[in-house]
Amino acid sequence: MNVSMSSVLSAVRNFSLRRQSDIVADQARLETVSNLFDCLLDSENGTTDINALGRRIRVYMSVTFLKIGEIDTLKEQYEADVLIKSRWREPTLDKKSSTENNSTIDWRKFWNPKLFIENTIGDPREFIYRNVKYDGDGRATVIEKKRVKGTFLENLELEHFPFDVQDLTVNVMSEREVDEIELVDDEYDFHSVNGQSFVDEQEWRLYKHIETEHKEVHSEFSEQSVKRSAVFIKCRAARRPAYFFWNIFLITFIICTLSFTTFSVQRDLPQNRLQLSFTLVLTSVAFKFVVNQSLPKISYLTYLDKYVLAAMILLSSVCGWHALTPYIKVPKYWESRLEIIAVVLFAGSYLGYNIFFITMIFVQPGSKRREMSRKEREYMTKLQTRTSKLIELKTSEYTTTV
Repeated sequence: MNVSMSSVLSAVRNFSLRRQSDIVADQARLETVSNLFDCLLDSENGTTDINALGRRIRVYMSVTFLKIGEIDTLKEQYEADVLIKSRWREPTLDKKSSTENNSTIDWRKFWNPKLFIENTIGDPREFIYRNVKYDGDGRATVIEKKRVKGTFLENLELEHFPFDVQDLTVNVMSEREVDEIELVDDEYDFHSVNGQSFVDEQEWRLYKHIETEHKEVHSEFSEQSVKRSAVFIKCRAARRPAYFFWNIFLITFIICTLSFTTFSVQRDLPQNRLQLSFTLVLTSVAFKFVVNQSLPKISYLTYLDKYVLAAMILLSSVCGWHALTPYIKVPKYWESRLEIIAVVLFAGSYLGYNIFFITMIFVQPGSKRREMSRKEREYMTKLQTRTSKLIELKTSEYTTTV
């Protein structure tokens, strides 16, 4: 009987121990699931440390062009004052006093995305400010504002010069690898550009819309297998072609038109005709040098190059005609007719080229500008929609509080 009682007690004790261990294990599993569920909810709200899920930390960022200075076409660079705003979750600061002075926080002890601008030239001036923002549940989000002022490199596409539209790009990269960080556009704080402080307003028209492109790039200072997260933020500016129209296109057109006046000189005086024609050719060559001073050394022809070269070809053709005229033997009554035919052919060819040139400007550079205007309208509509939603959200929060 004693043996049976001890066996029963031992069995009960073992069952109790197993039950306690099962309860502890269930509590641990429930806590893990709860933490994961909270992280998923926070991830949807854009304020989470995604490392808790074994994934990359998501950093929400936006870029504001505070000021855009001179756009140097010859050096292919521009000056700008840029503000990079980023935010990410910092769980180690959760449940702490939101009134704590940010100046007492040692930011070196906390995680940082290590953002920088890759396409700067020289040593730009940087100012960094960080603070912590808490939501209603005491969860902390670090907000970093980095202001960078300097010169930025930009590879200009000058094929449509002077009717070109150029991208002004800021290449934001992280020193961390792609498996550590994920750069995301902030849907509550759009990228923007301050058009009121644009310095080159007389030469360029600055568009307000901004486009972004996310890439994974190789760092120059690490192995080829290591990739970095990068975001290319682009605003756009369209060149105002009026200066080049009045000072180069129109003058070149007048010079070419004057070449037809050389036919008023007697046909038997080719030396006088050639003297006048060569003077016009040299004038067009001088204009070509002026054009070259406005452009970098590129391996393709711009629209302005094509127009000036076409004018030089016309003037050279007129010179060639005047040089060959004495050797063309025709009856006396055909001499005046031949001159008229030559003038009509040269003038018709030049007029046809001008019509073709204007059509090409409307089709290619013009379509680019129309596309930019369309994107401008879409961006402004999107901005107004976002502003309306934020106003509704603030109004609902105020009503709930009251």
